[in-house]
Amino acid sequence: MSKEELIKQFYIAFKNKDEKTYLELCDENIEWITMDEMPNAGTYIGKKQVFENYFPNMLFHFKEFHAIPEQISVLKDHVMVTGRYQGVSKQNKKFNVSFSHVYLVEENKIKQFRQFTDARKIQETLN
Repeated sequence: MSKEELIKQFYIAFKNKDEKTYLELCDENIEWITMDEMPNAGTYIGKKQVFENYFPNMLFHFKEFHAIPEQISVLKDHVMVTGRYQGVSKQNKKFNVSFSHVYLVEENKIKQFRQFTDARKIQETLN
């Protein structure tokens, strides 16, 4: 599978809550780095920390949270995705914010994720 296809499959699996697939696409020791102002921000190492700690705790703040990829570019071992976060906070405030995601893909596994977005706009919907 190409790096571009792997990342597309990751977004599809995550959207569809297909845990088996998105876990298979990630390295056991994946490093997940989020923007400082995102809920539960930080660096998470390993599938368990990312998918059993970060995501449930971050998604708790939202009624809806969608990461919608718009463009995917492959740069050697890295894949850059630009798109939009859209959703609704538990305070019934909507958001629609641009993002850039940078993935390190090696040996057909996602080894690292780095997030770039206007996290402050998302954070403002939580108050």
